[in-house]
Amino acid sequence: MTLAELLIELRENMLHDRSDQVAGSASDYLWSDATLTQYINQAYFRFAREALCIRDAQTPNITTFKTAANQQTYQLDPSVIAVISARVVGEPCDLARAGHSDFGTYHTPDSYFFDPSQLSNLPPGKPLAFGTDEYLGQTQMGTTSAIVMYLYPMVSPTYAGLPIQLRVVREPVSRLTNPTDLPELPMTHHLEMLDWAAYLALRVVDHDAGDPVRAQEFKASFEDATRKARLLAMRKMFTPLQHGFGRGGWSWEGNGYGI
Repeated sequence: MTLAELLIELRENMLHDRSDQVAGSASDYLWSDATLTQYINQAYFRFAREALCIRDAQTPNITTFKTAANQQTYQLDPSVIAVISARVVGEPCDLARAGHSDFGTYHTPDSYFFDPSQLSNLPPGKPLAFGTDEYLGQTQMGTTSAIVMYLYPMVSPTYAGLPIQLRVVREPVSRLTNPTDLPELPMTHHLEMLDWAAYLALRVVDHDAGDPVRAQEFKASFEDATRKARLLAMRKMFTPLQHGFGRGGWSWEGNGYGI
């Protein structure tokens, strides 16, 4: 649905906002188009963030970057919520995922494991693993909202300029501003996200516009929709948990998502 269609659905069918309900000219409404557009955009970004339903491996400036010599950290686009996987372009396998805590542990290497305890001691060379849990980076707006990716080991000059391809979960890259703009969310979620916009419109305590009871109903509906969408996304992105025994102690292999 376009922004224009979303505005009509929100105003007429959900908020029942008609000009004949307000004293004044025939064009008067309880909520302006600008206000409802703001609420729709807040609902749009919130749904994408909570439902994890925008997955991307194709937008160049978001899902690709090149390695630099003697550089270990790379700030990702602020729209990225989480990295699903990373791969050196042309390589047959993804880079292993490692977190900060992994680098003090040891697993006997086999077909399912790499030895993360050795990575921090490796000299600069070809990237073997990545992590995204160290700290948040600074964006151009000065906020701490961008994910920073670590590559292990640090890239040597020999491997500088290697293109890294990411699969990510992200927020929308831009707001809805023009009447013909379409949300990046799957079509099945367009109406569901409007529940949050309706909640924002009705949450105020106002004799004309406010309706706290209906606001809470819309809020509950939105939260239920995002929960179901998130569970569906997790089933698609997660790999089953694998347990291993007799490998120098009890060990586990995670799902590779690592929010």
